[in-house]
Amino acid sequence: MEHFNWKPKSWLSIVFAIFTQSFAFLYVNKARWFWFYLGLSLVLGLVDIKLHTVIHSGSWYESIYFSWLLLIVCPVHAYLVCRHYDITQERSWYASWWGTLVSFFLLLTLVFIIRTFFIEPFSIPATSMSPTLKPGDQVVISKWGYGNYRYLGIRVLQSAPATSPQRGDIVVFQYPQDPQIDFIKRVIGLPGDRIIYRNKTLYIQPACANQSTDCAAIKEISRQQSNYSEEEMPFKFYQERLMDVDYTIKINSSRQDATSHYFFQSGTKQDEWVVPDKHFFVMGDNRDNSLDSRYWGFVEQSSISGKVILVW
Repeated sequence: MEHFNWKPKSWLSIVFAIFTQSFAFLYVNKARWFWFYLGLSLVLGLVDIKLHTVIHSGSWYESIYFSWLLLIVCPVHAYLVCRHYDITQERSWYASWWGTLVSFFLLLTLVFIIRTFFIEPFSIPATSMSPTLKPGDQVVISKWGYGNYRYLGIRVLQSAPATSPQRGDIVVFQYPQDPQIDFIKRVIGLPGDRIIYRNKTLYIQPACANQSTDCAAIKEISRQQSNYSEEEMPFKFYQERLMDVDYTIKINSSRQDATSHYFFQSGTKQDEWVVPDKHFFVMGDNRDNSLDSRYWGFVEQSSISGKVILVW
């Protein structure tokens, strides 16, 4: 690096601060402030997401986003740095209009690649996966290998799936009746499985390639009363186990199964389903308050975006 008798333009630093916020501090040659505001913007963004996932009417934060503070703080701070800029300091390569823009678009590209192909955050707005996931919870899904690569709801690439979800996995997928909406449910049935949900009890007969051989019988999925701490009458909580996955389900003991509204599959009873090839049967853990495969059918493998790997 060399010494230059150079000084950043105040008006340009303000423009960068308004439209790129933390990147304005690359232009004014203050990398440490860039990293500070970049980290602060991530923290404030996460706080805003958490607060606005489920908004209660009349809440003091209903029309407030903490990220907006940076629209004021960054331009003012960048302007002050320009006013007191030391022209004898070493000028880094990014301390120019083009260097700042290159850095900005490189980060946008990196975020685009990560969110499209590897991991993506989602917010939980409803109670269908309660008590496992509650309104306001945030989840991160792993997308690589599922073949349904989208960015902010726009499909970027569709490829043959290299990864298949397993029983018990929680997955995000495009709602079959409206692909613009993302749903999150637990995988219950794999291709070829026979699923029965009767009297609030789940039964599964695993797929059998050759019906002439000994196939596994229909098995009731074991569950036991849970020691879940929250009391919600008339709900009861049970610990259920699929494969090696243990989770808690929520049952409304005072509500009858809505069997008359179940999805009807030709050749089966009203509360039975045989999962087609390259499809999955999914359900919510809040069994009496979940719009899932019982009501609209199966999830195509090509519409699955990924598997939940982190909840916070």
